[in-house]
Amino acid sequence: MDGIRGITQTMIKGSQAPQPGALDDRLALSPGGHEPGKDSSYRELVTILSLCSQKLAFPSYGLEQSLHPSALFKGVLRRLATSAPTVGHALVAIMRYLYNYSPTVHYRLENRTGQSVLLLYSIMHEEKDNPMIVERAILAATLLIAEVRGSSFRPKAVTLRHPPLCNSAGYQNYFNCPVFFEQEQDSLIFSPDVLMEASVGQDAELHCMLRFFLEAQNDHSDDLHSQVKRKIQMLLPASRATLELVAESLSLHPRTLQRHLAQGGVDFEEFLDDIRRNQAEHMLRKTSLSIGQISSELGYRRPTSFCRAHQRWFDMTPLEHRKAFGESFVLDTQ
Repeated sequence: MDGIRGITQTMIKGSQAPQPGALDDRLALSPGGHEPGKDSSYRELVTILSLCSQKLAFPSYGLEQSLHPSALFKGVLRRLATSAPTVGHALVAIMRYLYNYSPTVHYRLENRTGQSVLLLYSIMHEEKDNPMIVERAILAATLLIAEVRGSSFRPKAVTLRHPPLCNSAGYQNYFNCPVFFEQEQDSLIFSPDVLMEASVGQDAELHCMLRFFLEAQNDHSDDLHSQVKRKIQMLLPASRATLELVAESLSLHPRTLQRHLAQGGVDFEEFLDDIRRNQAEHMLRKTSLSIGQISSELGYRRPTSFCRAHQRWFDMTPLEHRKAFGESFVLDTQ
């Protein structure tokens, strides 16, 4: 599964070096003369891209390639985002599965006073040596948001931890907003209203199918208890985590599944309730998702239903829970 990619190859047309800042049709070769191919690791390709952009005197090459369609989120991940009900749902869904499918970067969405912040974390050890991957990932996110909302997207600002790789004025043209360098975090800052905008391609049935598919790709457990837990987690966001549907996904009759669980001392409805409780605890303490987003992730059709369940679990409201036990970065966003 492709995450944020976009390494492209171009043909060699001549032997003269390109002019500084000019886009040239040349093949990017590694220092050893090896042509990057399917046997190269993604980390190697990123290193090659960085080195060759310096050799070609074209430091904005990474941003140029991010504007190419192949540099966006691809395949199932892209469909997952564009079929979501809102931009916020799209970003939440993408972040959930990037942990499994992206070899390079992760995102975290934070709601702060008057603004939403999409933070980027590189999981490559060489991230400081290859700041282009950060730039390309943030640019890809801006383009994806524009695609989901079906109109142009102008962020409030972009912050980058590294200094500019090329003329800083050029960054504003790429990101269509002010860009600040040598900051504490790599982030995309925009209006919180954007998260509430409807996706032009929203398709509830397709979105549900894609989430089910992506969850299933990581379901390699043999233990029935673990399989049931995984299936419940797959079906929760679609409000379809019922005994009948979980049994069907496991090719079992509901009564057969119920009997097997009972032999292990497990009641399905209690098991479902425990999973919701544990996920609610995690999301309230360790994410800045809104109460509405958490309610949706847990399969509740209305936030009030989630709040009633939460009161039963913890004898407090979700906001009181977050205020009492939330991590510092979560509390800072409230």
